[in-house]
Amino acid sequence: MLVAGTAAAMVAIATRAGLAARREAIGIVHGLGATDGMIAGRFAGRIGALTLAGALLGVLAAAPVLLSLAHLAAPFSGDAPPAGQAPLAMLNSLPPALWLSLAALPVAAALIGWATAQATVRLWLARLA
Repeated sequence: MLVAGTAAAMVAIATRAGLAARREAIGIVHGLGATDGMIAGRFAGRIGALTLAGALLGVLAAAPVLLSLAHLAAPFSGDAPPAGQAPLAMLNSLPPALWLSLAALPVAAALIGWATAQATVRLWLARLA
């Protein structure tokens, strides 16, 4: 929860900075008839894609470290690999829940980014009116 809260705060700050930089253009587009939902959707889609890409890179960077830690911890769990077995052989012995949670992390990050951007933009637009 702490990491999700921190991520949401960072997304909100970045979104507000983007809104401030584009304040005049947003005002013009809003005056031409763009709804709050349309503007929020554009920002949220972009930020959701950026958070998904960042989370995917993070998972790819963390995977070798997690694999090495699993290899080091295997003797303590009772599933000690045979002597001389490479850490890559541990892939089959890791629980499926670990693989599912690792795959869910980028999706969760993208959802947090998208929802935070939606809320931030809508609140910002409500204050403009």
